[in-house]
Amino acid sequence: MLQFFRQIRQRLLTNNKFSKYLLYAVGEIVLVVIGILIALSINNWNEDRINSRREKVILNSLKSELIINLNELNTDYERTLKFHQATINVYDFILMKPTEIDSLYKDFFNCVQFTYFFPKTSTYESLKSGNLELIKSDSLKEIITDVYETGFKRIVNKVDTRRNAARLLFPYYQKHFTTKFLKDVDYSDFRENKFKIGVPNNYTALVNDPEFETLVVEAISGRANFLRDFERTIGNVELCLSQINRYLDN
Repeated sequence: MLQFFRQIRQRLLTNNKFSKYLLYAVGEIVLVVIGILIALSINNWNEDRINSRREKVILNSLKSELIINLNELNTDYERTLKFHQATINVYDFILMKPTEIDSLYKDFFNCVQFTYFFPKTSTYESLKSGNLELIKSDSLKEIITDVYETGFKRIVNKVDTRRNAARLLFPYYQKHFTTKFLKDVDYSDFRENKFKIGVPNNYTALVNDPEFETLVVEAISGRANFLRDFERTIGNVELCLSQINRYLDN
C-alpha cells in the first residue's frame, strides 16, 4: 500500500503536476488523520468497556460490604434501644424509689452496656485508593463517601466521647454494683447480657445519690443522640444501596 502511494507521488512530480500533487498530499494527510482518529476511538471504546466492567465489579462488591454493615447497624441499633430504655427505667427508679426487687437488676446492668460498631471497609478503602474515579456518577460517589467518611466514623467516634453511656457510667457502676449471673441459666455464653444482672451494694443510698442521678441523665441524653446517629446512618446506607442498584440496572 505504501509502495502504491509512493508511485503515485513520484508520477505526479515527474509529470510536473505540482497542483495535483499538492491536492493529493493533503488528501493523504486527511486519510492519515482519519485513521488515527478511528484508532483512538477504538482504543477509547475498549478502555471504556473495560472500565465499565471494573466499575460493575467494584459496585457489586461494595453492595455486599454495605449490606453486611447495614445488618450490623440494625442489630446495634436494636441493642442501643434496649440499653436506652434500661437507662430511662433506672432514672424512673431514682425518681419513684420503688421497693428493691430482682427485676430491677437487669436494668441496672443494661444501663451501663454499649454497642461497638466495627464497619467493614476493605472494598471502600480499595475504591478510595485509586478506583473512585471509575464510578461515573458524581452523586453516587458523594453518597458512598458520605456513608463511610461521615456516617460510619461518627458512630465509631462516639465510643471515645462522653456520649458513650458505658464509658460515662461504668466507673460508678464498678464502685457501687456487683455483677452476677441469673440463677438457673446456661452460663456457657458469657457474651449474652440477658444472663447478667447488676445488684446495688446499697440500693437506698444509690437511688438517693445526686451523682448517680446526674450520670444517668447524661447517659440518657447521650444514648438519644447516639440513636439519632444510627437512624441517620441506616437511612443513608439504605439510600446508597438503592442508588447503586438503580445505577447498575441502568
